[in-house]
Amino acid sequence: RDKIKALEQRTMDMVRHSHHNSAIAHKVHQWGCALQRATPAAALPDALLQSLQDLFGLPQVALRLWDLAPAHQDGPHTQGASSDVRAFAASLTAPFGGPNRGFEAVAWLPDSASVQSLALLPLRDGAIDSATPAFGLLVLGSPDAGRFEPDMGIDFLVQMAEVASAALSRMR
Repeated sequence: RDKIKALEQRTMDMVRHSHHNSAIAHKVHQWGCALQRATPAAALPDALLQSLQDLFGLPQVALRLWDLAPAHQDGPHTQGASSDVRAFAASLTAPFGGPNRGFEAVAWLPDSASVQSLALLPLRDGAIDSATPAFGLLVLGSPDAGRFEPDMGIDFLVQMAEVASAALSRMR
């Protein structure tokens, strides 16, 4: 009986996780559609950040871009990315998720002192794990220490980084 009860509990946990993942996949799809509708290209950064906050309930998001086309080089999202941050973004072969360890990019968030966990998504042309240089960094911050954890799966974060990269590549 104990084995059956344990198996039933595991099955219920898997069903719950499946529903949670399905909801996230739907939100990623909605987000991608919202980015496709954003015109002109200069409106993309703000649309990207606002839709992330609205769809995913993220309290704090920030974005910095570099190596853009001349028409977009002076936008508000192109300021403040030091060479250290650019090198760090280029070194990421996958999104980082975990505790706030005082990364320089956290200072871009409106209330950086309240951030307990964060995700850092490198933006690059092509696959996130490629050798292609990064052209930006997307920062997702949360006061919930368990929102982004080092041992959590990053499949959705990878997809989000690739969707954001594809949309923002119109500015390059």
